[in-house]
Amino acid sequence: MKTKIVYLITTIFLAVILLTSCGKKSKQDATEVKEDVIELNKDLTRGAMDTAEEIKIAVTQEWDKFKASSEKAIEKTEEEIKKIRKKISKANKNEHERLTQKLNELEQRHIVLKDKLVVRTEKFKENRIEFNEKAKNIEKEFEREFNHDMKTLNQALKDLFKDNMNN
Repeated sequence: MKTKIVYLITTIFLAVILLTSCGKKSKQDATEVKEDVIELNKDLTRGAMDTAEEIKIAVTQEWDKFKASSEKAIEKTEEEIKKIRKKISKANKNEHERLTQKLNELEQRHIVLKDKLVVRTEKFKENRIEFNEKAKNIEKEFEREFNHDMKTLNQALKDLFKDNMNN
């Protein structure tokens, strides 16, 4: 009977030790998992911020290139408008009025394009642009439309005197 009691007490003691150590291990594991989740969230947040920063840098660099080339195109168009005004001043009265009216319309389109570029530049300067994957597409679309409008305007300026020559 004494051996059974000693055996039972030993078994209970071992069970208590085993259960107690498992409880501590579970709590420790839970704490480690919680810390890992917190660290993972920090890493994800840093990763998202890094990605946003990379996108901002890429979009800004592309914008700077686009802006520089667009400003050159605008200057070139302004010079072309001045040259055309000089040519128009030498035309007869009827042609002078007709061509001046058409040129004024084209010049207004030019001013609108120039203003679009200024407004977009201000948005960049004031960080009013949300830099994400969508921003890349929005900027590409803006650049595509702007370039198309500039090409259309320049072609219209060239065609202004072609129409005059054919009349």
